[in-house]
Amino acid sequence: MSLLEKVKINIEKYCMLKEGFKVLIGCSGGVDSMVLLDCICRLKNEYNLDITVAHLNHMLRPEADDDEKFVIEMCKRYNIKCITRKVDVAQLKKEKGLSEEEAGRNARYSFFYEIAQKFNIDRILLGHNKNDVIETFFLNLFRGSGLEGLASVPPVRDIVARPLINISREEIEEYAKINNIPFVVDKTNFSLKYKRNIVRNEILPFIKEKFGESVLNIIYRTVEVIREENNQIEALANKYFQECVQKEDVYYVLNIEKAKNLPAFLRRRIIKIMLEYYNSTISYDMLKEVEELFFLSSGKKKVYKDVVVEKQNDSLVFYRKAEKSSFCFEICLDKEHQIFYKNFKFNIKTTHKIENQKSIYIDIQQISEKKLFLRTRRDGDFIYVKAGKKKLKEWFIDKKIPKRWRDSILLLAKDSEVIAIFDIYSDTVTINQNYKIKPDSKIYLEVNVRKMEGDG
Repeated sequence: MSLLEKVKINIEKYCMLKEGFKVLIGCSGGVDSMVLLDCICRLKNEYNLDITVAHLNHMLRPEADDDEKFVIEMCKRYNIKCITRKVDVAQLKKEKGLSEEEAGRNARYSFFYEIAQKFNIDRILLGHNKNDVIETFFLNLFRGSGLEGLASVPPVRDIVARPLINISREEIEEYAKINNIPFVVDKTNFSLKYKRNIVRNEILPFIKEKFGESVLNIIYRTVEVIREENNQIEALANKYFQECVQKEDVYYVLNIEKAKNLPAFLRRRIIKIMLEYYNSTISYDMLKEVEELFFLSSGKKKVYKDVVVEKQNDSLVFYRKAEKSSFCFEICLDKEHQIFYKNFKFNIKTTHKIENQKSIYIDIQQISEKKLFLRTRRDGDFIYVKAGKKKLKEWFIDKKIPKRWRDSILLLAKDSEVIAIFDIYSDTVTINQNYKIKPDSKIYLEVNVRKMEGDG
């Protein structure tokens, strides 16, 4: 079977391309990407493809500019669009505290996705091959990765596809030779400065020497099995994620009672999914630490850069560490107000009649001030209940209001005295004992609260 036939099988098997797709080919100028470019151009008419090439100049080698010019020239020969960009990866490495390989990878993917969004690209095609899959497997193994890391490079993820995924580098080089496809050679591929090159140029040749040439095919098949099983576990984790996790405003809340009886590997997958929402760098030790919070007392937390995981009663709450945001709207008692907060609408007005059974009425005849404030909590807030004056913080504790809600609950207040508490999460309203309507009440503040559609 020819290489082009294998590419076509991969495209069909993994649904990499459809009729009329706009595709972006990431092209370094090396043999893998040039062979990929040639194959996709040969299939252009069959799939009616609109092809664009993207080349990122990493500015790391003296030859980098020549490689960029080479890719531009080859695109002219194929009569396809070419977009290039220069990025100082060495500087990016310093700024972000990454390795050179990580900085380069992040820069490439950022560039590709930016183009994809700008030009409505349906598929980004990359030239990763069987050897890359095996190398990544070993790199992740040595890093202590779990099953996801050992699954290595997938054929398709998101809009990224790899048509050469199961084709060896030797086959690719042979195809380039037979079809006279020019390519550039990156001399850094032979430098043992990079861990991938140690795996590629020292470890894998040693393994082949000791276990025979066929050992790489055996390793690749093992990776395929791991990938298939990992995909099944991932689907299961997502199912339980929907059952165990709720999103509340800026928080992700994991129900401990529902999650603690799951197998440990599923609990960790769920935790990982939540951490990924915050673009957090995730390690096995980190997952274990978060999991330990299940069994610690309420209030215990773990902080990872700007991500906080906190045990709050029977929940694990995930949120981004940030300054507290506040809300404050001045209510003039001689005017009507329509106020939008999150996904709620408040209609507030002064009235002498109780007319709407769906509204809340507050006795304001003893309020001499002409204005109140609809706001979030502040230090020193208090409310009068049947038992007398109580600090708002103590009231929250008595009512078992989760910490994550407290900064978002709206208060109607006069200075530090809270007249009414609008708990938008449990849909309850608490009115200060001194402002509840009485038989002799003559003037009221009417508050109508309505939940709008959407998440807010």
